[in-house]
Amino acid sequence: MSDKTIIDTLHSPLRILPADISQKLIQRLNEVIHYQPVIGIMGKTGAGKSSLCNALFRSPVSTVSHTSACTREPLRFTLQAGERKVTLIDLPGVGENLERDVEYEALYQRILPELDLVLWLIKADDRALTPDCDFYFRMLSPGSAGRDKVLFVLTQADKIEPSREWSCFLNQPSEQQQKHIEEKQRAVQSMFRTPSLPVIAVSSATGWHLPELVENLFQSLPARASSAFSSVIKQQYRTQKIEEQSSQDFGNTISDVMTQTLSDISLPAAVTTVLSSVINAVASVARSVWRFFF
Repeated sequence: MSDKTIIDTLHSPLRILPADISQKLIQRLNEVIHYQPVIGIMGKTGAGKSSLCNALFRSPVSTVSHTSACTREPLRFTLQAGERKVTLIDLPGVGENLERDVEYEALYQRILPELDLVLWLIKADDRALTPDCDFYFRMLSPGSAGRDKVLFVLTQADKIEPSREWSCFLNQPSEQQQKHIEEKQRAVQSMFRTPSLPVIAVSSATGWHLPELVENLFQSLPARASSAFSSVIKQQYRTQKIEEQSSQDFGNTISDVMTQTLSDISLPAAVTTVLSSVINAVASVARSVWRFFF
């Protein structure tokens, strides 16, 4: 089918509605299709933010520095695949010194509301969790809005002791390493009082558990953000499960947006009676043509 045919198919159930209402809904549908998610990457300098991003996304995100803190200001990167875009905000590392942390805290508070998800990175072998923890609770006190959008990631899992036991052949930790990884996951869950999201351990260098991270990332994203995000991740992580979830999220988002838009309009009773079937029809078509858009 041509682009015009697919767009017409998506809009066709709206033709039974008054023209002004139909146009308003088409405008909102276009906003859903072109929604640009914003993802924040947080954590201490050296936690592997750039390395993880470069491992997950189709194009390189930023230069990795092993000797100094290379991110002082929030850096915005636009990841693009076709017409779909995702913004990454690479935030300055926490725990460098108290003066910088105070500066960064104000910065994070300002940026947090625009983020769909926050990836908070902690090195798997980092024993000094107090700076991260103090910063986290100053920024997000228990019960405050935004805590449910923080996904903790333990990075560089291949370096956790005893690091020499990591199996390069099997690309997996030894039994002792796995034990230490699980202990660190429990420690992070306890210290940060993570509300519902899991703590995922990965190795960007070896690719270990990156598919599991991607699956959890998509489960953590708001429905409006998953489709565009699926377009910019590397192809090996865009599994059938990810595509099915993103397609379902797309239809659900369109249904929610249409419901909200129509609830704000005073409509004649004759129109109101057909709204439910129209919403369901558009959402169903949206799921069926999802691959065309994403």
